[in-house]
This record gives sequence, C-alpha cells and structure tokens, in this order.
Amino acid sequence: MTTDEQLFIGLYNQEKQSLADLYDRYSQLLWKISYRTVADDAICEQILREVFQDIWANPDKFNNGRKLSSLLIECCLSRIDSLVIQKIS
Repeated sequence: MTTDEQLFIGLYNQEKQSLADLYDRYSQLLWKISYRTVADDAICEQILREVFQDIWANPDKFNNGRKLSSLLIECCLSRIDSLVIQKIS
C-alpha cells in the first residue's frame, strides 16, 4: 500500500492527522504552482485552503485511480482559473 493510499484511508475515516500529513506532503508543490500564476500570498493561501477543504469534504473525488499529485494539481489549477474568471467579470 502506498503512502497516498494510506492517507486516503485516513481521510475516509476523517482522521485529521491524515489531512495534516497530506498538507505537509503537497502544500509546497501547490503553493509554487499558485504563486507562479497569481504572485499574491493571500490568494495562494486561499487556494490551498480551498483545495485541502475540498479533499477533506470529498475524498472520493480524489481517489479515482489516478496519481494524487495530478488530481491535487488539477484542483489547484481549477481554483486559480475560477479566481481569474472572477477578476475578469
């Protein structure tokens, strides 16, 4: 069983430590992606908060046989796109 699979089991069981471990493992990657696009610390924090709230509330959405890192990046990019669209509107 991989570490990501173990983290998912914890997320399904609503174990806060699993969320903290997931954050420790992926937050820097997602921060770098966010910051390259928006270059604003507060917005990056908001994006990361929303991504990790989403995985906490909907772990099934992130467990579809694909790499977890890819799914988290997609979620992060989706949040960035939403913010850009809101600014344009």
